[in-house]
Amino acid sequence: MNKRTLKIINKRSCAALFLSAAVLSTVVAGCSQPAAPAQVSPAASAGASAKAVTKEKVTLNVATWVEELKEPFKQTVAVYNKDHGNVEVNLTVTPVKDYYTKLQTSLVGGEGPDLFLMNGPNFYKFASLNLLTDLQQLVERDKWDLSVYPKGITELYRYNNKQYGIPYFQGTVGLFYNKELFDKARVPYPDGSWTWETLKTNAAKLTDTSQKIYGYIAANDAQTGYYPLIYQAGGSVISADHTKSGLDLPETQSAIQFMKDLIDQGISPTAQQQVETKPTQLFGSGKAAMVPGGSFDASTLYKMLGDKLGVAELPAGKQQGYYIHGSSWVINSKSKHQQEAWELLKVLTGKDGEDLLAKSAFNYPAHKGSVDLWLQSIPALDMKAFIRTVDQTGPYPVSKNTAEWQNLLIEQITNALLGKTPVTEALNVAAVKMNDLLAKEK
Repeated sequence: MNKRTLKIINKRSCAALFLSAAVLSTVVAGCSQPAAPAQVSPAASAGASAKAVTKEKVTLNVATWVEELKEPFKQTVAVYNKDHGNVEVNLTVTPVKDYYTKLQTSLVGGEGPDLFLMNGPNFYKFASLNLLTDLQQLVERDKWDLSVYPKGITELYRYNNKQYGIPYFQGTVGLFYNKELFDKARVPYPDGSWTWETLKTNAAKLTDTSQKIYGYIAANDAQTGYYPLIYQAGGSVISADHTKSGLDLPETQSAIQFMKDLIDQGISPTAQQQVETKPTQLFGSGKAAMVPGGSFDASTLYKMLGDKLGVAELPAGKQQGYYIHGSSWVINSKSKHQQEAWELLKVLTGKDGEDLLAKSAFNYPAHKGSVDLWLQSIPALDMKAFIRTVDQTGPYPVSKNTAEWQNLLIEQITNALLGKTPVTEALNVAAVKMNDLLAKEK
């Protein structure tokens, strides 16, 4: 064999070796971003892929208060790990009553999860304490498209004109009803034409004291109970500029009085009964014909009632609608794995993650492209009832210290519903205390 032949063979061998290495590298690295290609720049995607091959093992700790997210989260992590095989993701679920207290304590101490779910009432406090990562530069760098989420919820997670959270799901509200109880009482099912008066009249017909069945549950709950009624009455929880309480307004107080009247007339279970048994549990056990509830209650109630369950828009007062809310994923500002957490956040809130959330039926996905999947997730239920009045909603009542004034609001409204204090007096007291707290935010 001459030198020319040996040289040709060596070149071919090197080329084959290089090709094999390239194929192996492609299999290991994969694509860096499983979300919609339009949302990530080619440069960012290529950079993430190159780094994924050389990175050491990383553990990401994630926290939420939502038990129902375990399965869709697990499926989403599987998508993420296709391109981030070096990252182990651990999810911790803490009951909501302890979630934010434990979270704040750990974050202030310089620890806590890398990535966690956040709600509106607590967002301003955590952002103002510098506990959250400013995501604005990452959003701009990766050209992450925020227009695929509802504007109101996106803006709920902005602080000092910068984005700190990316929306994951919305909290829309509807009127659940028990078809079997309606059929027995020969009362037509609720629809979009119902008003407070229609509700009250039909709830009285559906009330059966001999069977201990209530026509309606005046839910002693902020998001699904009295907040929607306050909005429908034309009242206010807090002013648009977040500086003044609206609890002393006549319209606001009329909403709570409406609830109290239904309780006093025996149409609704008492506030004390609701302390002992949650409204959705009372309804799900067949003890009530109607209850206001969130999109996040649909799958649980369907498991309890099956095809007996129906849902319609909330009845209108002076106006239709409610305060809309939604939760976002945020990143711990002290996390040592900012890039890995951001990449996971993008998968969770991108089309792949939101589709998996939608299919689980747990809640209304924030990503507009995944809503149709959610609407089909419980075929027997008219899920469109949750979106027909979305354009008639207002921003959820929040300020820097929402948790503080919300606690006193809950206390005073509960006192009023229990009959301990007249409605007007209870809400006037709450308004004064709330205004004191708001004044300290300036």
